[in-house]
Amino acid sequence: MPAVYVSGYTNNESTGIYQYEFDQTTGTLTRKGLVAESTNPSFFICRNNNLYTVNEVDQYKGDKTGYVSCYYRNKETGELSLVNEQPSGGEDPCHLTCDATGNYVLVANYTGGSASVFPILNSGKPESKLGERVSYTKHSDSFPPSGGNPTRQEKPHVHSVDLDPIAQRYAFTNDLGCDLLVSYRFDRLDNGKLTRHDTFEFPKGSGPRHLKFAPNNNNICYVLTELSNDVHMLELNFETGSFNQVQIVHALPDDFNGENLGSEIDITPDGKFLYASMRGYDAITIFKIDEYSGKLNLVGYQGTGGKHPRHFTFDPTGSFILVGNKDSNNIVVFKIDQETGLLNQVSSIDHVHPTCIQFWE
Repeated sequence: MPAVYVSGYTNNESTGIYQYEFDQTTGTLTRKGLVAESTNPSFFICRNNNLYTVNEVDQYKGDKTGYVSCYYRNKETGELSLVNEQPSGGEDPCHLTCDATGNYVLVANYTGGSASVFPILNSGKPESKLGERVSYTKHSDSFPPSGGNPTRQEKPHVHSVDLDPIAQRYAFTNDLGCDLLVSYRFDRLDNGKLTRHDTFEFPKGSGPRHLKFAPNNNNICYVLTELSNDVHMLELNFETGSFNQVQIVHALPDDFNGENLGSEIDITPDGKFLYASMRGYDAITIFKIDEYSGKLNLVGYQGTGGKHPRHFTFDPTGSFILVGNKDSNNIVVFKIDQETGLLNQVSSIDHVHPTCIQFWE
């Protein structure tokens, strides 16, 4: 059965990263236990036989920064051993990604308003580890906050960092505080250097959070805004590295008047459906992706069986979606209707403050 790793904010009840086994017949999770102690591992990725996580704190060894950790996995037990840590270059790192070659990790620092690049030394080998930071960009040096939402947009807040899915010549940061998607040239041959290239501006008060490229149409991506709860469909020109907006759709029902924060966005492996999680409305919004245009058509909404659905992921077959409800301390599994995209709850399990769920086969 495939392994599932889960992390979240740590306290007396949660102390790091945990492992589960997932039954792809029944859609149930079986807890294996704690595999690594870690402080606030709010988001992580699995590459080769290493796990890389941000540690979302604002102080590290006396400096005003968070940090990033590298773990090595024991294939037999699934347990993780800490290899090393590196300061992230800014407070509260919240997101990271790895390039296709497995040679670099890029990190977004939320409160620090910055992005950093780290080399992976001895990539793919048991002794692989994170090297010292090789590139760095700070948004407050170039971009003023938008101020559309005074309490959330008082300064730059880099919420995610991603790479283009084809040549990975470009890196993209979503800045919630500045209402910007900032494009950088990413040079893997020049020590992972980031060079500012272009910007795409969202309406004031949008708060762009995460993006996802379409698996069936690599020049199309979708950005979820945390504050305005919209999904923006953007088209990337790979020659110029610039984005053009194609469509905006609201991810909440017209009659919903409560407070809500958009959270995660992802697309089924077959590219047919896009899902976005809504914290406050506590539901997954389901869209069908038009096969030819890539535009979104609303299918419906599915309650997540808990509160504050911060993160979700698909199983490797695209048959199930696993939703982490942070404030109700549970992970809920839904079966995906392959024709309609609608969801049917099949199981639920208690887990303290889940903020990231990843399969690792």
